This record gives sequence, structure tokens and C-alpha cells, in this order.
Amino acid sequence: MSVMSATRTNAILLAVLLFGQLMLMSGSAQGAEGSTLLRNWLSRLTEPVVSASGMIGGGIAGLIEGADDLLAANGRNRRLEAEIERLRAELRITRGAATENARLRQLLSMRDNLVPLSIGASVVTSNLSGQTKMIVVDRGRSDGVRVNLPVVAWGGAVGRVVEVGDGHALVRLLTDHKNAVAGNVQGSDAKGMVVGQGTGVLKMLYVPRFSDVLHGDRIVTSGLEGVFPRGFGIGRVTEIHEEPDGSQTIQVMPELAFRTLDEVLILIEPVGGELLSPSGVERPR
Repeated sequence: MSVMSATRTNAILLAVLLFGQLMLMSGSAQGAEGSTLLRNWLSRLTEPVVSASGMIGGGIAGLIEGADDLLAANGRNRRLEAEIERLRAELRITRGAATENARLRQLLSMRDNLVPLSIGASVVTSNLSGQTKMIVVDRGRSDGVRVNLPVVAWGGAVGRVVEVGDGHALVRLLTDHKNAVAGNVQGSDAKGMVVGQGTGVLKMLYVPRFSDVLHGDRIVTSGLEGVFPRGFGIGRVTEIHEEPDGSQTIQVMPELAFRTLDEVLILIEPVGGELLSPSGVERPR
């Protein structure tokens, strides 16, 4: 048994020595290009691995380059979006300023030419919920404002002052359910009392049945109740109903959009007239 083991061991050692000699001969032998056979064998064995590594490395480099380009593009897009939003904001401010300047020019023209004895005021806040329709303006007792003074906007009646503080005043709008103003049909002798309904429409009461009233007629202040001067617009006739007592009830759509009021005039003395009618408006027939 020991003899067999020694023989096997000797055979293995001989094989290892022969393989080593062969490797030495291969390492010293040169091919046609001057490279050793061993180097050629190793190159052939490792060529697939090197090629695969090159492809993987190239792909990773391409991905990194593409990611950098994408990040740069996203950064440019964000900067462009920010610039566009800034320009939009500037445009909104410019348009708002132009609109406000136009309103102020109208009020100045109205004050200079039609109602010189008046005080310009800005609307601070409003309460238009339910039947209560009020606004607060930034002028008060220190500016000469008193209770029951009429308040108007360009060409139209707004309401009357019901409460005054040092630097503010509370104005009850025409549409408030507690408000009323004497009115007449422009271009006609039809007269009545225009009362608020606490809604978006008004009613003109106590108009004689045979008075000349048509759909689309413009209702203006008559000045008979002693608060509003004559000639300020109230609204347009939208419905006409005959009452059993021989009168007519007229539904009136307000001329002013009270929700969008920004500036008003508080009249110090009763002035005004037919000049407050919009130019070019004729009574429909």
C-alpha cells in the first residue's frame, strides 16, 4: 500500500515538473509578432472579459453624461419657468395699475366736472352676505363725512352713510333691505320709490299704472327724498307688474356692480344732474 502511494506521488510530481517546463518554454517562445505564446494565450483568455468591461464602462459613462445633460436641462427649464412667472406677475401688476388709474381718472373727472363738493374714498371692506349690504370706506368724521350723506361712483348711486368714525364710515348700499331712494324713469314722468331687497335686484314701488315705463328704461335718482341729488343712475327696468291698488311694481337691475367697487365719492352737498347719464344712451322705444 505504501509502495503504491509513493509511486502515485512520484507520478504527480513528474507531471507538475513537465507542465512547469512547458510553461517556461512557452513563455520564452515568441510568435510571429514578437510576443510570447504565453502572453498570446493569456490575451485570448482575457479578451472577452476585457471587451465586456469596456462595454460596461462605456455604457456607464454614457449614462452619467446623459444624466448630467438631463439635470442641466431641468435647471434651465426651472430658470425659464421662474422668469416667465416673474414676467406674468409684472404684467398683472401693470394691468392692475392701468385699471386703477382709469378708475381714478374717471372719479377725478366726475369730481371736477359734476360733483366738485365731494370726498374721494377707497372701499376698505364689505359685508354682502344675507340681506345686509354694507361697505366700509377709509374716510370719516375727520374728513368732513356725516351720517346720511349720499355715496356715488361713476354715474351711479351707491348708498348712504349710516355710521361715521374718525377715519372710516359705514355705507348702506342701495341693495340693502333697509335702504330706499326716490327714483324716476329717465326721459319720462314716471316716479316711485326704489327699495332694496337684500338680493341682487331692486324694486321700484308706487309707480302709477298708466305711467310711461318700458323694459330697458333707465331709472335715476329723482332727488325727492332729500338725500340723493337728481340724475344718478340706479339701474335698468327688467320686469313690470301691475298691482291691485292701481300701481305698478318694477324690478330694477342695479347699474353698478357693488361687489367690485374700489373707489367712491361721498357727496358733501346735493349736486348733480342729467349730465351724469352715460353719453349716447337713448330710451328704447
